[in-house]
This record gives sequence, C-alpha cells and structure tokens, in this order.
Amino acid sequence: MIARAGRPSERVVITGGGAIGPFGAGIDSLLEGVMAGRTALSAVTTDEIAATTATPARPRSLTCAALLRSPLEPGPFNPNAWRRLDRCSKMAVIAAREAMDASGWLAGGGRLSGAGRLSGDSGPGLVLGTMTAGTDPLVAYLDTILADGPEAASPMIFPFTVPNAPASQGSILLGLKGPNLTVCQMEASGLGAIATAVMLLKAGAAEAVLAGGVDEYPVEIDRAWSRLRITARGDPASFRGPFDAHRRGFAPGEGAYLLALETLERARSRGARPWAEVLAVATRHVGGAAHRWPGDPGEAAACLKQALLGSGLAPADLGYIASSANGSRALDETEARSLRMAFGRDLLRIPVTTVKGSVGESGAASACAALVAALSIRDGFMPAIAGLHEPAPGIGLNLVMSPRREPVPAVLVNALGTGGSCVSLVLSRPIA
Repeated sequence: MIARAGRPSERVVITGGGAIGPFGAGIDSLLEGVMAGRTALSAVTTDEIAATTATPARPRSLTCAALLRSPLEPGPFNPNAWRRLDRCSKMAVIAAREAMDASGWLAGGGRLSGAGRLSGDSGPGLVLGTMTAGTDPLVAYLDTILADGPEAASPMIFPFTVPNAPASQGSILLGLKGPNLTVCQMEASGLGAIATAVMLLKAGAAEAVLAGGVDEYPVEIDRAWSRLRITARGDPASFRGPFDAHRRGFAPGEGAYLLALETLERARSRGARPWAEVLAVATRHVGGAAHRWPGDPGEAAACLKQALLGSGLAPADLGYIASSANGSRALDETEARSLRMAFGRDLLRIPVTTVKGSVGESGAASACAALVAALSIRDGFMPAIAGLHEPAPGIGLNLVMSPRREPVPAVLVNALGTGGSCVSLVLSRPIA
C-alpha cells in the first residue's frame, strides 16, 4: 500500500511534536540527548522495572535498558482524574499535550483553542501505536482474579487492560473528538500509527491528527525477551549499538513520542509554520514467525522503493535514512541488505543513522525516529548512532558516527517489526 502526496490528495504537514522518554520530558531533552550522541541506558533489575509498573517482580535478572526516569506529573489536569490513569496513558497525554502546544492548538487549561478546532471541524483525532500498553494492568488484574477470585479484582483497573487505553484516555482528557485509533505492529507500531494518520488526512476523514507511539517496559516483556536471548544484558558502558561489529542484542526502551499532523490548507489558514511535509508513506507485510524480524529483505526493500517513488524524490535528494536497526544481529543485517537492494550504488552517498542506540527499542521508538527526522529538517542536524564504535565489516552503509550540523532537505524513515511489519515514510522541507 502506498499513499502519495500532491493533488488530488491532501498535502500533509507536521506542525508540532511532543516527547517524554529516557532523556526526560520534552523535545528539548530529547534533542539534547540525541545530538550529544549518547545513550540513555542504565542497568536495571526486574525489581526496578516492577517498581515503575503494576506487576510484581519475579525471577531477578539484569537488563541494559533505556527507562523513563521523569515523574509523570498531572500538570493542568485534575489530580483525581490523573491518579486513576495507568502509566502508558500518562506518558501519552504528556507528549500529546506538548505536541498540541507546539502546534498552537492549545488554549489555557490544556484544552483545544480556536486554532485547534476550525469552523466545521470536529477537532483533531488521535492515533497511537503501541506494543506494550495494557500489559501491566492486565497482568495485575489477572493475578488478583487467579489468587483471590473475581470479586477481589478492582473495576478501576479493567479499562486499562487493553492496548487502546492511552488513545481513549488521551482523547477524553484533551478533548479530541476526531478519529481515535490504536495500531499494534510490534516495533513498527509508532511509525504505523503515523502512516495511518497520514492516510486519514489524505482521505479527508480528518483535518488534524496527533499520531505517534507510547510504550512502557513491563516485567513480563523483560522475561520473554530474556528467554529469547535477544536483549543486551549487563553493564551499559559495554553496550554496542546498532551496526556495531560487537553488538550483542538491543536495549529495550520506553516513552511516548507524538507528531501534530494536519493538512497544509488547515495549517496555512491559521498561520502555522510547518516543521516538515509528509511526502509519502508505504506499508507492506512479510509472512513469518510472530517473534522474528522480517526475514525477506526483498519485501522490506520494496517498501522503501514504494515510499521513495511516492515522494517523487531521487535517492540523491535524501539528507539521510533513519533506519530501524537496534543492535540485533538479525535485524541490522536484514535492514542493511534491504537498503542495498533498494538503493544500489546510490546508498553509499546517503548517510544512515538510527535513534535506537539512544532511546532503546520499543513500539514507540519508530515514532521517535520520525519526530527526530522532522526536527532535523526544521533545525538542520543529523543524529549519530549512539553506541556505534566499530562498524560491522561488510555492512556496506554510510553510517553516521558523530552528530552533524548541516541542512537536511529530506529524510526517509524506516521501521521493521517482529511478525513482518514494514513501514516507510518520507519527510521533506515544506514545499511552497
């Protein structure tokens, strides 16, 4: 599937963004960490993971992870309403509110302003991607039922046992009355949500949509990934990032990253200055095991080609490629092969980077990559691959080893998810 920019489709632009993650709350904290080329990793035990969630710790183990350390304060929201929210919903609302504020959609009290809702407009929608939302509340709810019976289970927890809780709660607290959707495509969930929002806007189903990803790192996911032996363990100082010759697994992450998307006509009507324009999105699916990365680089390459074709750009027009690589040997090698298949000799002239060495792997990380790409077009910078010390021999990519300050005309953002999801998106400077 491909969605093309240009008439008769609506043109879609990014006018704001919000973030909360392992570098802290706010876009400024994210930019500072990414531009420093550092990781946000720490060594945590299952006890520490459990302390941030509703799930009791079980067997103790040591994980190298990028966890959220910032307090989730209610800000302008009613403390009683805030108190009942689960952790993922709080993260999503904080990032969404920042995105709305950055885009000029907010009035006092955190509700929509006149700029947020135009005449005849039902208001912005909200599309969130996630792979873990609802996991911890569900485990806590079922643990109580199995231990003490159904009568002991709290009805206050039940609404948060489903993945669409953050999108639902966010729309209620922020007064968003447009389309409300949740996308679950594993590690590609965040970029998948953005692609879905773009299609809603191009189809005329909405004039503005907040879109991105939210995830926490539950104990149950840590246990599952530990059994599969796919995560980096031990001292964060020894972590080797994506495409490194000595990489030994990815570092899990958590956070919420959202974009404020709207039609160009709507942005112009209210005098907003876009950060970037979405030229095209493309999605494909590769059949395979639910717990494995897409195994066919040809399908992933086809997705990349579709997105570039839909954008109307040539490979030489790209400032860089934001890859999905995370430090997993299987994923990094598959993506490197798909990039070589898609771009051939042109690839050596295109810088390749990834944010996952900085913020870790999650369903929300691909949305973080899109957010950083939009900011890099707006501000003129290229993020480095954190944790990359020695590129793997034969990887065949022009890897960004240190941050660069230079104009970025366009970025291709790629996301691959276990189970076979492939999503690609092309952003550029807003075209007059």
